[in-house]
Amino acid sequence: MGIATDLVNYSVNLKYSDLPEEVVHEVKRALLDSIGCAIAAYNSEAGTIVRTLVESFKTKGVATIIGSGVRTLPHYAALVNGVMLRYWDFNDSYHFPMGKMLSGSHPSEIIPTCLAVGEAEQIDGRELVASIVVGYELSGRFIHAIKRLPLENRGWSFDTRGAYITPLVAGRLMKLDPSQIENAFGISGSYGMILGILDASGEAFTMAKNMRFASSGHNGILAALLAKEGFTGPVRVLEGDKGFNRTVVSDDFDFSELARNQEFKILDNDYKPFVANRSSQGHISATLKNVEQYNIKPEDVDHVEVFSTARVAEHTGDPSKKYPVNKESADHSACFMTAVAIVDRALGISQFTTEKYNDPLIKDLIGRVTIQADASLDKYDCGGISVIYMKDGTVHRTLVEYPLGSRINPMSDQVLVDKFVGNATLFMSTEQAERVADAIWQIDKCKSVGDFMKICSFQATFDHVSIERS
Repeated sequence: MGIATDLVNYSVNLKYSDLPEEVVHEVKRALLDSIGCAIAAYNSEAGTIVRTLVESFKTKGVATIIGSGVRTLPHYAALVNGVMLRYWDFNDSYHFPMGKMLSGSHPSEIIPTCLAVGEAEQIDGRELVASIVVGYELSGRFIHAIKRLPLENRGWSFDTRGAYITPLVAGRLMKLDPSQIENAFGISGSYGMILGILDASGEAFTMAKNMRFASSGHNGILAALLAKEGFTGPVRVLEGDKGFNRTVVSDDFDFSELARNQEFKILDNDYKPFVANRSSQGHISATLKNVEQYNIKPEDVDHVEVFSTARVAEHTGDPSKKYPVNKESADHSACFMTAVAIVDRALGISQFTTEKYNDPLIKDLIGRVTIQADASLDKYDCGGISVIYMKDGTVHRTLVEYPLGSRINPMSDQVLVDKFVGNATLFMSTEQAERVADAIWQIDKCKSVGDFMKICSFQATFDHVSIERS
């Protein structure tokens, strides 16, 4: 018996009946947020390219692409829906500080795998809920197991964890036998390392950033399909000779973290009120409070100083992203986000356009924004300070310790619904958006995930689609 055996046992044995009511409720919140983020990115450049390519294959399958309603193979659906979910950097997060460093992930990225395989396997809503909990829990355990130095600081992406999580979740949903899931784990894990250049502080970002975990979903499902047919892989991929522990993290993997008692890490989820990387939510909140409280007009601003944690200052303040030309860099550009927040008094999807990147007023203001690390903010994780210096000599300073959506200052259900409706109605009627939201709140009563996925199509005709409830 090895680590793979322990992980498989956990993955297949968790039952819906094991879940406290608050955990089930949090899964619904996460699913609501995630579906909304995916819908909002339907016509994004990255999402359109991947979706159009996959749909051109004309493959016959039973997994639905969100929005178009096209049904394809489950690993293709997970890829497309995963790219859309991630595109706006608007989905949930799970992070924790490691000194001046930060370790974490966007755990909702397991949801496209759960939906795609779940639909193919004709599971019900309760099994969907339980599989999502498994994915969130394994995601949290994996990043906690690396103790001294996060993957990001070693040159790898946090999303590498997906290569180990998705085959376990897919294998569970496919009802593979334990040895098959172990082999899927070995197959996927052997090929799953993701380079940190996709999210590096000193590099401009590209569309490939949106496909980090989505590619793991695709590959993890494919690995499970291969293992089902008898294909084998190294089940000791984590602990074996030249495996992950020795080769990637230099024996810095605490395997006991993977075997911890159930903690339901999904309860520590964060949600985002702004289209921005999670760690910048504090200083963006501070800037918007400054602007609204003091009725600040951009033409009256002399310069702006933003203070954040050390990691945020490094990650979003480097010159390669100061004047962004695409969405992927813009939501990690502290100077752009601060400038556009002052000009538009908002930081949502409509702020990330070519027109905004080239707006002379915004570009001029970007040149007068600086971001610096403030060690006093490290204890708040994503807290931030905005100091706006006016041309008349007035100085406005605002501190936000715990922005909306953080564990200390959580979003209410209604705020999450409003966020979902705002995202969904970019392409759906309000009536359809509310119908989808209602179905999500009732997902544990849904008899078929396939029925739920039908109403996530923009072409859904509700006279012929029903969410059966027990």
